[in-house]
Amino acid sequence: MSSAGKAASPTPLHHGVPASSVVQIVILSLLWGCNWPVLKLGVGELAPLTFRASSLAFAGIGLLLIAKFSGHSIRIPRPLWGKVVALALFNIAGWNGLILFGVQNMPAGRSAILAFTMPIWAVLIGLGLLHEPLSRRKMIGLALGTGGLAVLLSDDWHNLQRAPTGALFILGAAIAWAFGTVLLRRWKPPIPLATLTGWMMILGWIPIVLGVPFFDPHPLHSLATMSGTAWFAVLYNIFLAGTLAHWAWFKMARTLPVAVSSLSSLPVPVVGVLSGMLFLGERPGWSEFVALGLVLAALATVLFAPASKPEAFESIPE
Repeated sequence: MSSAGKAASPTPLHHGVPASSVVQIVILSLLWGCNWPVLKLGVGELAPLTFRASSLAFAGIGLLLIAKFSGHSIRIPRPLWGKVVALALFNIAGWNGLILFGVQNMPAGRSAILAFTMPIWAVLIGLGLLHEPLSRRKMIGLALGTGGLAVLLSDDWHNLQRAPTGALFILGAAIAWAFGTVLLRRWKPPIPLATLTGWMMILGWIPIVLGVPFFDPHPLHSLATMSGTAWFAVLYNIFLAGTLAHWAWFKMARTLPVAVSSLSSLPVPVVGVLSGMLFLGERPGWSEFVALGLVLAALATVLFAPASKPEAFESIPE
């Protein structure tokens, strides 16, 4: 297995990010964006940790099977286990454990918006840990994306005041995910992507499943009596929001600069708001459309860098 980052770089799009990353951004935007109303449906019937415990490990196993059938090793070298465990705690356990308690107490679309303050925290943490240069283009993208989130948050300030616990849970999840993203970029463990992501999801599942009995006294009964809606939510989180979307995210997080990969996730809350309107009857207003324009502008600033200043990107083992 070759070490990460020494192979030929993928073809960039207009000297911006690689064209393959644009496909990954579309996958993430649709699968994770639509997952916010799906999560709302799931935790409406199952306790938050029970719901997540029922899907996370299976998604991880699916990724390990993908690695195995692709001819990659699913072993983690012993010296790297400590880093993989730390990445799992922040990227998987911290994010998933906190986010579901938050979405249980807030509208799905608004939960997505608050969760995706993550790029702000990731860029700030990356400045300290990675010393990545914050170019004018990235600063403009960050400002536009932050502006889009601010528009939506200010429009919902009264809801946040009525549900501060939910907001704090989601904010904590965003910071945990941001820190995990920066660590992933800093360490760049030389492990095939599907292998690394699969083990992170399985290891992150362990503290979640250990916490289930403290919040759901009868988890097996809850699972045995699930409705078709709950089954759909679980299966969606295993195969789509779990296996496929996590593979796309961690590939971007490990190859792109933190500012670029983080800002590239900004369309997700917009899709979350719109899908919440479509599937749950949540009603968007003018602020959603203003935020959409700002978010798309933020995305364009990092996707299409000028030809005179191309970004360097890395190739990693699949």
